[in-house]
Amino acid sequence: MKPRTKRKIMRVFVLWLPMCVFLAFIGIPLLWALSLSFREGSSVISREFKILPIPFTAENYGYVWNVVNLSRFFKNSLITSLGAVFVVGALSLFNGYALSRFEFKMKRVFMVLLLMTQMVPIIFNISSIFLMMTGLRLTNSLFGIILLHIASGLPYNSLMMKSFISSIPREIDEAAAIDGCNRAQIIALVMLPAVKPGFTTVIAYAFITCWNEYLLSYTLLTDAKKFPISVGLKYLVGEFSTNYAALAAGCIIALIPPILLFAYVQKHLVAGLNAGAVKG
Repeated sequence: MKPRTKRKIMRVFVLWLPMCVFLAFIGIPLLWALSLSFREGSSVISREFKILPIPFTAENYGYVWNVVNLSRFFKNSLITSLGAVFVVGALSLFNGYALSRFEFKMKRVFMVLLLMTQMVPIIFNISSIFLMMTGLRLTNSLFGIILLHIASGLPYNSLMMKSFISSIPREIDEAAAIDGCNRAQIIALVMLPAVKPGFTTVIAYAFITCWNEYLLSYTLLTDAKKFPISVGLKYLVGEFSTNYAALAAGCIIALIPPILLFAYVQKHLVAGLNAGAVKG
């Protein structure tokens, strides 16, 4: 067998076959949920296997959006996610610049402590968080959820921005300073455009993390009008019965913002990951 043929066979088994298996694990449940969302309730529990939704109906989307009031849950998730992402993005940029460009005592220890905050699952601290938020009177508050999103997302995103900014030569900062820019102007006018792919990566990661968050919202929020979509979907599951078609429609609606976000920032996301891997 020729070496070129061997390389092609190895490429199929090492690269393409695992990718196809991985895609099947992700794609098949997604397509099945999409099919369920367009079915009538009676056809969902039918023993007859059907890939295509026959008969086809879009009533499930109207039901979960208007009757179940998923529109309110959707709005709450947008408020908490966008509010947290705005603050996390801005502070991560400044923190990353400080960690990259300045030297101070215990800097490495500080960075290790930041990283260690990501090693403790949130469920270990949920009791302490609940007591703290109760003492601050921020339970059952979207503002409290935003603060927790910021606190949990800031350490890791600051370290990510540090790696992106470290890939930019210091001479650019010095040239901007010679031209009369202060630190804030260097960060906003020079550094931000230079690390745009990396900054986009941070924004995308922060948004997805906030959008998918469940445990904190489920623990701290008691008013159903303030539930995010992750918690709101839980109440589509009944104690004795579940409308699977409506639940599938709600899940598809919840997937729309992350899918649109990744479709928009895909090129910047890949470039940002590559830039962050250059120098840390």
